Formats: sequence, structure tokens, C-alpha cells
Amino acid sequence: MPKHYDDLESEDLYDMAMQWAAQGFTDKAIVLIKQSIELNPNFIGAYIDLAKLYAKKRHYNDAFHVLKKASKIDTKFHRLNYLMAKYAYKNGDYIAAKKYIERAIELSPEKLYVAAQKIIKRHNGR
Repeated sequence: MPKHYDDLESEDLYDMAMQWAAQGFTDKAIVLIKQSIELNPNFIGAYIDLAKLYAKKRHYNDAFHVLKKASKIDTKFHRLNYLMAKYAYKNGDYIAAKKYIERAIELSPEKLYVAAQKIIKRHNGR
């Protein structure tokens, strides 16, 4: 089957996942987004939403690792680094949070990232 069919099916699975998530069926949504990513491993938006669903369940470590995988696909997308910092922080890993918020700021010094860095530094003691 041609690649574009996989991309179309990936988008359909993603859309269904978002519908399930909107109705509160987080576990079903996670399964569908994972299938979507299998069909299109470059679908960065799916990784981000998968991480958000994990975070909703307070599975911050899983959220972090999903984003880390995505960041290897798109190394310049600063938002991934910010989100990795956010979920590392929520998981109590302040060293990783510091590392990834600094990387996000390096790529794009947005006000949100600078504010997050100040919060992380307070917990990190540096």
C-alpha cells in the first residue's frame, strides 16, 4: 500500500482518538494515538497529544519519554523541549526539567519558557 494511505489512516485514527479523549475515554484514545504513530512515526502532533493524555493520567514519565522520542524526529521544535521540561518537573526530575527548559530557551527564548525556567530553578536550588 502506498505511504500516503498510511498517512491518511494515521490521521483518521488520530481524529478518532481525539473524539474518544473529548468524551473522557483516555485509555481508548491512547491506544488509537499509538496506532496512529505506528503508521506515521513523523506525526509530531500525535506525540504531543499522546503525552498530554499520559499527563492527564499523571503518567508524567511516560509523557516525557513520548516527547523525547518526538524530539529526535524534530530536533528544532522548541515546544517539545518545553513540554519535556514541564513533565520532568511534574515527575520531580528537576535536573531533566532544567536541561530541557534551557534547551527550549536556546531554540526560542519565549516568555513562557523563561518564566518556567525561574520556577524550575527555585526547586533546583540554582
